[in-house]
Amino acid sequence: MALHYGRRHEATKARKRHFLFRVFVLSWLIGMSACGGKATEEETEPAEVPTIVAETAPVTRKTLIDELVVRGTIAAIPNEDVKVSALVAGRVNAVTVAEGDSVRQGQVIAELDRQPLEDQRRQAAAGVDQAKAQVENARLALQRNQQLFERGIAAGKEVEDAKKEQAAAQAALEQANAALSIATRNVERAAVRAPITGQIVKRMVSVGEQVDGTAGQPIVEIANLDRVELAANVPADYLSRVRVGLTATIKSDAYPERDFPGSILAIAPAVDATTNAALARIRATNQGHALKVGMFAEAHVAVAEHANALVVPPSAIVRDQEGAAAYVLTGDTAQRTAVKVGLEQPDAVEILDGLSQGQTVLTSNVYGLGEKAKVTKPGAEEKDKSDKPEKGEKSEKGEKPQKP
Repeated sequence: MALHYGRRHEATKARKRHFLFRVFVLSWLIGMSACGGKATEEETEPAEVPTIVAETAPVTRKTLIDELVVRGTIAAIPNEDVKVSALVAGRVNAVTVAEGDSVRQGQVIAELDRQPLEDQRRQAAAGVDQAKAQVENARLALQRNQQLFERGIAAGKEVEDAKKEQAAAQAALEQANAALSIATRNVERAAVRAPITGQIVKRMVSVGEQVDGTAGQPIVEIANLDRVELAANVPADYLSRVRVGLTATIKSDAYPERDFPGSILAIAPAVDATTNAALARIRATNQGHALKVGMFAEAHVAVAEHANALVVPPSAIVRDQEGAAAYVLTGDTAQRTAVKVGLEQPDAVEILDGLSQGQTVLTSNVYGLGEKAKVTKPGAEEKDKSDKPEKGEKSEKGEKPQKP
C-alpha cells in the first residue's frame, strides 16, 4: 500500500514538472515572437523627416560677366617716363623742381655753372679767328706764287705747295668753326630742360653737386601720368580667351570706390617657364593722376558675357561626394536636387542644368540634410513660442494656465 502511494506521488511530480516546462517554452516563444515583430516594425518604419528653419530665394535670370583678375604694378607708358641728365659736365647751380611738381616740355628744371663753358666758347671763337687768318695768308701766298709762275720766276711745285697750304688752312677753319659751335651749344646746355610734359617722379641731385654729363648720373625723373599701364601676368590657360582690345577695369586698394577703364594693349609672345604666364600690358586713363608709378593694382578683364543666365545665390549650392545639389522647396518640403553649375561669382552661381526659373531654393542650413526636410520660415518658431504663455505666467485674463 505504501509502495503504491509512493509511485503515484512520483508520477504526479513528473507531470507537474512537464507542465511547467511547457509553460516556460511557450512563454519564451511568445516573447521572441513579440520581439521579432517589434524589430520588424521598427525596421519597416520610415525615417523621420527633419524640420528646419531656413531662408529661401527664387531661381532668377541675370547677365553674368566672366572676368579674369590679374595683378601687377603701375608703370608709365614707354617713352613717357624719362630720367633727365645733364648733357655737359659741371657743378649744379640750381634745381628748380621737386617731387610732384608738374613740368612742361622745354621748361628749365636745373642750371649748371656757365662760367667754364663760356670760357671754352671764347677759346673756340679765338681759334676760329686764328684759322681765318691762316686761310687768308694761304690765299695770298697762292696768289703770289701763281703770278711768279706766270712770269717764269717760280716753279710749278711752289704753286702746288701753296694750294695744299690753302686747303689745310681751310680745313683748320672748319674745325675751329665746329669747336665754336660745340662750345656755344654747351653753354646753352647748361640750362637742363624737360624733354616731355609730365610730373617729377624723383629728384636725384641737389645744388652744389658735380655731374659728369652722362646718363649714369640723372638729375630728375619725369613721367607723363595722363595714361598709365599695368604690367600683369596672364596664366597660360587663359591665353586662348584673352586677346588685344578686350576691355579691362583697373582697381587699386588705395581707391576702393574708383574704377579706371582701359583695355589690353599687347600680350607678350613668350610664356615664362617659371610662372607659366605671359606678360600683358593693360593701358588705362589715369583720371587726376591718381595711379602712381610702382603702385600695386589689379585688372578685371571681361573675358566673356553670359546673357540671361539662370542663377541662384552661392549659399544655395551644396557640394559633397555626390556632386553639386540644391534643395528645391515645394510647399513646406525641400527636396534635394542635383544641379550642374557654370560660372561662379561672389553674388550668383550660374545653373546649367537641374533647376528652372521661378523655383524656390533654400539658402541657409542646407548642409547635413538628407533627401528631404520640412521647412519653416525664420521667426515662425519664435512667434509660436511668444504666443504660448510660459509655465507659471498668468494669461491675459489673469488666470493661471491650465496644467496639461
